[in-house]
Amino acid sequence: MVVLAVAGAAPEAHAGHWTPFTPHGWSGIAGAASPLMLAFVGWEAAAPLTVRLRDPGRQLPRVVAVAFAVTAVLYLAMAGATVAVLGPATDGAVPLADLLRVAIGVRGPQLAAACAIALTLAATNAYLTGAASMAAALVRDPGRGPSTLSGKSRAVRQERHGSVRIVVAIAAVSALLLGLVGAGAVTTAQLVGLPTTLFLAVYLGCMASAARLLTGALRLAAGTAFGVVLLLLTLAGRPVLVALAVVLMAWSRTPRFMPAPV
Repeated sequence: MVVLAVAGAAPEAHAGHWTPFTPHGWSGIAGAASPLMLAFVGWEAAAPLTVRLRDPGRQLPRVVAVAFAVTAVLYLAMAGATVAVLGPATDGAVPLADLLRVAIGVRGPQLAAACAIALTLAATNAYLTGAASMAAALVRDPGRGPSTLSGKSRAVRQERHGSVRIVVAIAAVSALLLGLVGAGAVTTAQLVGLPTTLFLAVYLGCMASAARLLTGALRLAAGTAFGVVLLLLTLAGRPVLVALAVVLMAWSRTPRFMPAPV
């Protein structure tokens, strides 16, 4: 879809649309940096599913590298085409639909909407599947697994109950947010800004853990990523306060001492 939009609209590109290159200065770049992270978030949703890979240590880095490379190329091409083709008209909420309108005509926005639905369903499936797997792992006792048939059955029921609860919680929060957007109480910018900030907070904790646990070049990479994520988090604005409140709530409910399994 992006390839069709970029290639089809390319003949309408104008070099003059690139001047000035930064019409809003560095403040505009800083303000857009954090929301742009939403374009790349989501890869972590499949992390709980890596146990299903035959060789995660070898396969997972390849999958992540290929996915990141393809995504980066497509997004850069999309951004370049949006500026070069649309220019000052780049103020719509769906630039892909605008590019497709230029590329194939009035059917372009309809095609963009159909693809958006398909991609949204695919991403939702990954999130819910990963969340269910994580819930099952959280309710499982790794050190004291059930040794009897009744104990195993009880553990299975607990895992299913935990999976159902987290899926229901996600559905409830999603319905609430969509309702607020439909009522006009929450804008699209706010809907993007808050979850992006929460994602950045998660990434910050992950990179801090990686910098502490890993060694060598991997530790250096994790430390560098930690600094970049921290910078992006400082540019997120007020949603940082919500992320901080969530972190403090999670911290207050985390046991300070985890006994070793017997």
